Amino acid sequence: MEQTNNNEQKRFKIPWGLLFNITVIALTFFLIFYFIFSDGGFVDLIQSGMHISIVWLLTAVFVHLLNIALDMTVIYLFVKENDKNMTVKKALIASMTGQFFCAVTPSASGGQPMQVFTMTRMGISGAVATSALIQKFLVWQFTMSVYCIIAVVARFSFFSQHLDAYMWVFSIIGFLAQIFMIVVLLLASFNKKLTTKVVNGFINLLAKLHIVKDPEEKKKGISDTLSSFHESNKELNKNKKLLVKVYAITAVQMTAYFLVPFCIAMSFGINCNMFDMLCAQAYVNMVSSLVPLPGGSGAAEYCFSVFFGSYFTPETIKSAILLWRTITYYGTIAISAPFAWLRKKQAIEYKEPLADEL
Repeated sequence: MEQTNNNEQKRFKIPWGLLFNITVIALTFFLIFYFIFSDGGFVDLIQSGMHISIVWLLTAVFVHLLNIALDMTVIYLFVKENDKNMTVKKALIASMTGQFFCAVTPSASGGQPMQVFTMTRMGISGAVATSALIQKFLVWQFTMSVYCIIAVVARFSFFSQHLDAYMWVFSIIGFLAQIFMIVVLLLASFNKKLTTKVVNGFINLLAKLHIVKDPEEKKKGISDTLSSFHESNKELNKNKKLLVKVYAITAVQMTAYFLVPFCIAMSFGINCNMFDMLCAQAYVNMVSSLVPLPGGSGAAEYCFSVFFGSYFTPETIKSAILLWRTITYYGTIAISAPFAWLRKKQAIEYKEPLADEL
């Protein structure tokens, strides 16, 4: 009787993960159909006979592809510094794998772990891959924070016109969250004693919950990994020339990504200030990244409409949002998805050498 009840409990267990994924997919399709078929949507724009510049749309695609290429370049430079096994091909696979899993997981949480997994399966040291991606994330967060500060200070009147009190609070929370993340990652990267203490405390907690068996063995294994990780971080930060290079590349990468709305506006024949568009897109990117949904679905579209509504007309804003999301989000998923398969293929090729090392 007891076994039957247990079976019934397992049978009627709610698959929250599946429900979440279905909800996100449904929301995504709803937004796509809304921006295509609703009044003032893409269909209405095409039927109106409005001229759209293909050259500017292709430029929007180009600058986004440039953003992805520069992302790959930063990964290559960081990893190559400590592991000579890194190649351009491996960096491309790692970068595109990250692009795909960042796009399809909440808050882009799956990108970096899958990149580490991918690189280790391709013969790259796990400690080197982890330290490289954390350093890359630090560079991105710091550059983004500086970009947003410059944007708000330089165009304060523009932001004050578009942000109400609630949005200002949300903006401050978002900025503080970025600063907090930077501090946490810096501590994790360079304070070995604190990192070890936190990790060991977490293992002890899991052991008490009977999730981890033989905690002392786990601690020893993680301690060795942390030693390699912190050593890789020290080596990376000794190379000041490399750090200057990756900060410069990241700044150009962000600018390329932020230029997409400007290119779309120009394709519609809308005259606009490029710097204002860059500032607005920097803010949109920061705020939408706080929403714990894949791609910031819903929040990204809303923020775009708030900040770019004054540039686009009511007849073009929905189409602009659709084109922007298609290029920067849906298009990214489409071109990076094949690398999920290629990642597995590369893992098979490097399986034997890794097995020998272990």
